[in-house]
Parts: sequence; structure tokens; C-alpha cells
Amino acid sequence: MTEIDTAHIASDEEMEENVRPLVNEILERFNQDGVSPSQAGLVILGLIYRLMEVMHDAPEARRFFILALINLINNYLAEEMENPGTCVAAGKEEGT
Repeated sequence: MTEIDTAHIASDEEMEENVRPLVNEILERFNQDGVSPSQAGLVILGLIYRLMEVMHDAPEARRFFILALINLINNYLAEEMENPGTCVAAGKEEGT
């Protein structure tokens, strides 16, 4: 596997500082518009798909993004395995 140069990528702390306000704005908008968790998930999947298209000509950045996404999912699943039942039950929306 080819090693990915991550020197140009912001640290987790820098990324969190820059991205957190945007994430909070998006979540607030979802709340204002009454977007359900499954609808929000579809929006996020749509954004991921669009991002993958945009990064078509940047394979290293695309690979790094995919690895970060897989790592996020793996960490989430590992935490769920340690604390079963902490996820919202499949097929159920919050508040219903």
C-alpha cells in the first residue's frame, strides 16, 4: 500500500477548531427544519458521495478521506461492542 503524505493536513485540534462551528450550524439547521436522524444521515451520505466525486482528481486526498471515514466507523463500532445498546435501535427515529 502506498504511504499517504499527511504533512499538508491540519492536526485534529486545528480541524476541530475550524470545523466544529460549521457542524454546529448544520445541526442547528437540521433541528430548525425538523430533519429526522435518518434524513440527516441521507444528507451526510449525499455530501460524502459528492465529495468523492470532487476528489476524483486527487486520489491521495480521496484515499486519506476514505481511511478517516473507515476509522471513524470502526471506532464507533468498537465502542458499541464495549457498551452494547448505546446506539439508537435500528429503524427507530429519535422522539418517536
